[in-house]
Amino acid sequence: MILDENKFSNLRKLLRVTAWVKRFIAKLRKKTCESGPLSAAEIKEAEEYWVRRVQLENYCSDIHLLKKNKPVPPHSKIYSLVPVRINFWIPRGRQVVKKVISECLICKKCALKPAKQLTGQLPRDRVVESPPFAVVGIDFTGTITIRAGDQSCKKVYIALFTCAVTRAVHIEVVSDMSVKSFIFALRRFLSRRGGCKIQEFISSKGVTWKFIPERAPWWGGFWERLMKSIKDPLRKILGKILLTFAELTTIMTELECVLNSRPITYETNELGEPRCLTPSQFLLPGRDHGLPEHFLEIFNKVVDRETLTRRKLYQSRLLKQLWTKWKDQYLLQLRTAHNFTNPSSERNLKSGDIVLVEGPKKSKLLWDMGVVEQVIVGRDGHVRACIVRTPKGQLRRTVQLLYPFEI
Repeated sequence: MILDENKFSNLRKLLRVTAWVKRFIAKLRKKTCESGPLSAAEIKEAEEYWVRRVQLENYCSDIHLLKKNKPVPPHSKIYSLVPVRINFWIPRGRQVVKKVISECLICKKCALKPAKQLTGQLPRDRVVESPPFAVVGIDFTGTITIRAGDQSCKKVYIALFTCAVTRAVHIEVVSDMSVKSFIFALRRFLSRRGGCKIQEFISSKGVTWKFIPERAPWWGGFWERLMKSIKDPLRKILGKILLTFAELTTIMTELECVLNSRPITYETNELGEPRCLTPSQFLLPGRDHGLPEHFLEIFNKVVDRETLTRRKLYQSRLLKQLWTKWKDQYLLQLRTAHNFTNPSSERNLKSGDIVLVEGPKKSKLLWDMGVVEQVIVGRDGHVRACIVRTPKGQLRRTVQLLYPFEI
């Protein structure tokens, strides 16, 4: 019988094919054989055939000695054979299994681990003093169903603009995900909050775009966290209620005010301690503070140059105190959260590496394989993302979504 066992992916299929071939040969030789489905005896006979064949290929000289009733030499691989195993004895079984697994592509895919990289430090835009909304992160929520005028339902979205420095937020309700709707929301934001570093219309406003890689929300953690702060209250407030567009806009404006009044520094329980820092203090300096007594004359007397100068100096001093508190307390918390005493170095991916690209399916067997064509290096010199060529085209993915093959 001539069968190549290497062309079969599993033992069960090999044994069934062998049994059918042996039955066919028996019929050609006009020997007595069974008919119908394969029997357990035929499967057993096929298994014994392959056991003998494998033994003959690997232990031919030892088998000849045993047939002549001669002892096996001490250097033989089956010299220490212990005939108490349940079915088979595989010499150096662990090594054989490891070798088979290492050559199996499916096993390799299932055992792959994602590439790792040292966590990067905060970007300069997050830790340098700048006016509110000078550096902004933008994100959209999923759909929110509202009630239209004719009692039908309509889907709208929420656009979040968050300041990278003061953590202030600006919320806009938009009717759809079109470019036109977003431009309108951006124009309203710029009109209310001033210019920002966010081309005809965009360039005229001094806007610079910086996009994060696809499927990497953690690259925009400072706005993703605030997105959660919007969604959680909305679920509790709305429940199953359908609001109109005006009602939803009002609620979102009130929620924006609440979020901008949240503490971004530690809130103490001591009465004598200064108040915690909030984003609204940067947006409206002095709103939450009582006016000094000498400012009462503004309401009782005619405003003159001296009183206005004094008020301006007070506001400047107040804003300076806010930024000092921001540096001493808020930045200190960020440093604690992003400080690593014993950072571990990881191997950087490089062009030409074979990787498995994480996809929407859970099974790694359904993910695409690709080749790294270009690496994207961060400010610290470490590879943070890669351009990968796959059967579906080029993809840009972070290293955490790439599973390199060990070659």
